[in-house]
Amino acid sequence: MRLVLVSASLLLALAAGAPAATHGARLAVRPALVSPGAAIRVVGNASPCHAGNTVQAISKAFPGHAYGGEGALHGRVRAGGAFTISGRVRATLAAGRYAVTARCGGGNLGVTAYVRVR
Repeated sequence: MRLVLVSASLLLALAAGAPAATHGARLAVRPALVSPGAAIRVVGNASPCHAGNTVQAISKAFPGHAYGGEGALHGRVRAGGAFTISGRVRATLAAGRYAVTARCGGGNLGVTAYVRVR
């Protein structure tokens, strides 16, 4: 009996530390191939965030230093969790592939998209 209680407690502790499910969160960057300084749109679904919440798209490709040296673009969540954020990539970017993540409601959405700079 004691082994069962210890095992159950361990499973609950592990589950509490696990990242939250994404609940249908999605993320894409348009266009996926850009030149330095180009306009960009980050689109997706921030579900389970509620309409009106702020969503942040975060990447080393974006201007600013909002998140540990990575820049951020900000937008609003619409009905159903949809969002579109318009902005520009840094004008001084080296060619390469850059990850883009998103946060909403104080947490990471758990999705990643990529933009390639030529």
